Amino acid sequence: MHERDGRPSSPAPSPLGVLSCSRRGSTWVVALGGDLGPEALAGVSRRLDDVLDDGRTIVMDTRSVTSADPAMLGLLMRLQEEAPLYVAAPSPPVRELLETAGPHTSVRTVASLGEALDALGSGAS
Repeated sequence: MHERDGRPSSPAPSPLGVLSCSRRGSTWVVALGGDLGPEALAGVSRRLDDVLDDGRTIVMDTRSVTSADPAMLGLLMRLQEEAPLYVAAPSPPVRELLETAGPHTSVRTVASLGEALDALGSGAS
C-alpha cells in the first residue's frame, strides 16, 4: 500500500485480542496482543467469560498489546471482582492505561509472566 507521494504507508493496526489461553496448575494464563480496541475487547471479554466460569486465578500476559482502549480498564476491574487477577509484563500502552486510571483502580501488576506464576506457585505445572 502506497501513499500518493509514493512512500509506503503504515498498515492499519489489526486487532488480535486473545493470542493464547492455557491452564498452568490452578491458574489460567491468557496472552493478549495487538490493538485492543472495542472490536478486539468484545472478543477478549467473551473468551474470558469462559475462563471465569472455572473460578481459577487469571494471569494476563499483556507484553504484546500495542494499543489499549480505555474500555480495557473496565474489563480488568470486572475480572478482578470475579477472580484473582494479575497483569503480567504490561506493555507501554497497558502501563499508561493503568497509570492514568489513578489510585482508585488498583490492578495487581508484575514485571513478567514468570514472576506471576512463581508468586502463585504455578510455574512448574
